[in-house]
Amino acid sequence: MRIEGELNKIKIKPPISLRSCFFLHLLVLTLTVAGCAETKVSKEPSTNSMAGPIRVQSAGLAVALIRIAEKGDKETLIENPGWREYVIEIENLSTNALTVQNVKLLNQDGRYVDSASAYEQITAPPDVGVEIAGDVAQSAAGIAAGQIIPYGGTIFSVLFSAASASSAGTKTQAKRVFRLRVLKNVELAPAGKVEGSAFLPNITRSKALVVDYTQDGTTNRIEIPLPVQGP
Repeated sequence: MRIEGELNKIKIKPPISLRSCFFLHLLVLTLTVAGCAETKVSKEPSTNSMAGPIRVQSAGLAVALIRIAEKGDKETLIENPGWREYVIEIENLSTNALTVQNVKLLNQDGRYVDSASAYEQITAPPDVGVEIAGDVAQSAAGIAAGQIIPYGGTIFSVLFSAASASSAGTKTQAKRVFRLRVLKNVELAPAGKVEGSAFLPNITRSKALVVDYTQDGTTNRIEIPLPVQGP
């Protein structure tokens, strides 16, 4: 019959095997994981984030500000929000030795603020009369951003709390690292290079970093302009 002939032409496909189904699910899972691995998580930029190093150069010295760190940032020794760590690279381009004496902060009013010379200083509030940075001042209720804090004033003791190391061994190690990192009285041979830090109060209206160095009995100075901070 004609109907039987048509039925003979139809081929019934066998069901998909469990093995084939397993590999199909495995392929879908692999593609999903690969897609997730390519997803990049965006991170909020820090208030101290820099597009890149800020470099300046004189006849015999090259200086670069690498990064600015504060409490909570990775690999910084800062334990109090009243301080910032400025990581700086200095290279002696001359044929004579020189000594990096100090690094200071210059504010918009033309005042120089000295950097910390001991580890204990950066674990407590800055012991100077400075204008507190807005993000720090706002952490205390009733204190206006940018308020002038006098030397030895009691507001500092309310605003900040000195953070101590968890153990004597940790503090000893931190002191050792500070001495190796701080840029004070560092001697550089010709073509010598050093990467170190200046620990300075976290103040408003920071204009520039000032590097003082001596060479051949003469004191010299070079300035690094600081990035403009947001409101």
